[in-house]
Amino acid sequence: MNISALDRLRLFLRPPGRGLHTNSTGGGYAIPVLQKLYGTGANKEVSDAWEETLQRIRRVDGVVFGIPSDTGAGILRGANFGPIGVREAYLTKYKAYPKGIIDIGDVIVVPQLLHDEMLSESQIKATRAELYPGRTEKLPVSPLSIAEALYEALLELNPELKIFMIGGDHSVSWPAMVYCHKKYGDEFGVLHFDAHSDLMESRLGIKYCFSTWASHATQLMKPNHLVQVGIRTSSKTKQYWMDRFPLLQVWANEVPGREIEVITEVIQYLLKNGVKHLYISNDIDGTDSLSAPATGTPEPNGLSPQFVQALIIAVRQKFQLIGGDIVEVAPPLSGVRDYSKEKTCMLAADYLNALF
Repeated sequence: MNISALDRLRLFLRPPGRGLHTNSTGGGYAIPVLQKLYGTGANKEVSDAWEETLQRIRRVDGVVFGIPSDTGAGILRGANFGPIGVREAYLTKYKAYPKGIIDIGDVIVVPQLLHDEMLSESQIKATRAELYPGRTEKLPVSPLSIAEALYEALLELNPELKIFMIGGDHSVSWPAMVYCHKKYGDEFGVLHFDAHSDLMESRLGIKYCFSTWASHATQLMKPNHLVQVGIRTSSKTKQYWMDRFPLLQVWANEVPGREIEVITEVIQYLLKNGVKHLYISNDIDGTDSLSAPATGTPEPNGLSPQFVQALIIAVRQKFQLIGGDIVEVAPPLSGVRDYSKEKTCMLAADYLNALF
């Protein structure tokens, strides 16, 4: 693709909170985030500040960005507002990102699309004309496909960059797996918090969605480089999944009273299998629904926030963290309009901070 990496970012991204296509009554949702980041919500000032941020990518340690897509979900929707809600809560509580971490915005999302392989050529052509007017290159149009191309551009600009992504439903973790594979081959590992295994090969004929990404990830890394913690809702038993995939799976009911032992078990498993580079994918429904109710599939009897944060901190001390994500936060489902005070967003902000 004969477009510079920085110009590709300008095509694939929008300022923070603006990747979600919310015109009319939805247009103001991004304003609190933009004001906290840039001190203004005015278009010209926001564009200038965002451009200055993009110019810094080669010199920073890590980037935060959102993929505001919930087309890959299957139950209640609303995770498309996750990047707005988590940012609003984070910037309210922590005021700013740590030194060396910048927010580069959101992947532009056409809300009816998921991955380009699911589209006809005529649909791709029509959407291309809307997203990239006047351009003739074969640019991606669906959020997962755009995100894959975004990661490639980031890798080109700064090979040492750490990536911190806010979703979106859990399908948005798939492009990060492609990125990790391009960077480390099959040597990377994933620590996955979730109430569900996400190990289906397809769901109703759909290859990439919220319940399949982890299955496909095992094809990009060594299968025993995946650890899942918090599982409690599955049509299959733990033994079924561990026989099918040579992974470590810790169900939520195995943790209470054994927190230290579980943390030790996870670390020893990853070390034994040679994991050096680790990505953390944190589905908010891995946490108990009393602490994180605003999600599309809230489940009771989940992990405590204290345990989740303790495990994140422990593995960060032992492994090189590639980056991570927080997904499936669906602020509209709470009914609380002020996302800076919504409890699920506030908890997700703490989880995001634990990654830095």
